[in-house]
Amino acid sequence: MHVGCSKTGTSSLQAGLWMSVDELAGEGVGLPYVGRPAHIAGLLRPLGWRPVEGFAGEHRAPALRKVPATIRETAGDVLLVSNEDLAEVRPEDVDTIAALCDEADVDLHVVLTVRDWTQQVPSDYQQFLKHRLADSYPTFLDDVRERRGTWAEQFWRRQDPIDILDRWGRAVDPSRMHLIVVPSYSQDPEGVFDLMGEVVGFPSSAVTRPKGSVNASFGVVESEVFRRVNAALGDRLPDYKSDYTEAVRWPFAHGVLARSASPKLTLPPEHLGWVQEHARRTVATVRERGYPVHGDLDALVPDETSARPLPPYDEAAVAEASITALANYAAGAARRRRG
Repeated sequence: MHVGCSKTGTSSLQAGLWMSVDELAGEGVGLPYVGRPAHIAGLLRPLGWRPVEGFAGEHRAPALRKVPATIRETAGDVLLVSNEDLAEVRPEDVDTIAALCDEADVDLHVVLTVRDWTQQVPSDYQQFLKHRLADSYPTFLDDVRERRGTWAEQFWRRQDPIDILDRWGRAVDPSRMHLIVVPSYSQDPEGVFDLMGEVVGFPSSAVTRPKGSVNASFGVVESEVFRRVNAALGDRLPDYKSDYTEAVRWPFAHGVLARSASPKLTLPPEHLGWVQEHARRTVATVRERGYPVHGDLDALVPDETSARPLPPYDEAAVAEASITALANYAAGAARRRRG
């Protein structure tokens, strides 16, 4: 089970996996769930997962009873489930998953993909914007550092490798918990594919690479536009799935807001110290416990050049990006009506 972390190349990896079902089958690797909707319907919702809230609901026993059959009916010497929401499971969810795997007569291994937090903190902030976050980036940074508030709590739950490994460690021996340190995409775009193949046991060439960027980042200006829209909405569009996702998240993520049109968000130098300290503790704990590591574990500790001052922007840039987004939204709405 590849359980995250989010923003570690998971979108590209999963898109490639789901386009390569037959090729992977030829290598003895089966995918019990193909596509995010299949993972949600077959595993996440039965475990009580809800959009934005995470694993906050009760288990659905009738749906969970179908999981062992799905596993047994999937051909392959090795089966691979990949979903980054599984980083946020509760202890009782881990116990249930382990019991289902035992019933299906398969050995459970856990794969966790990680990157250094100079990349993860700004990336996850942008992901939270899609969940209706309306806090400014500086406020978010302070809250994460102090572990203060709901958004910071969620960040640590889905990004702290040791916390994630501790929860999964209830049911999985450390020797079967693999840590993949994903290199920066700009330095090695093949890294996550190569390392996952190394862990699971398939040649990287068996996975089709998606064309273009999958789940690319917004720039600092576009992120601010997204944040201000969330703030202006307030409590309107209360149903996240049927209201907010359809009206805001989906169009903003698919062309209304330009991707990488302005400089990227960064981790400011004033936050580098605590990030380095946490990373050093993480690296020491991983080594002490003996988890199998794939990639450069020391790369989790960012150096002094990794932090950069936040790119400046002015109100004119925000206004221009907002007007462009409004025009794109109107054009998209017209296309949807015609469709």
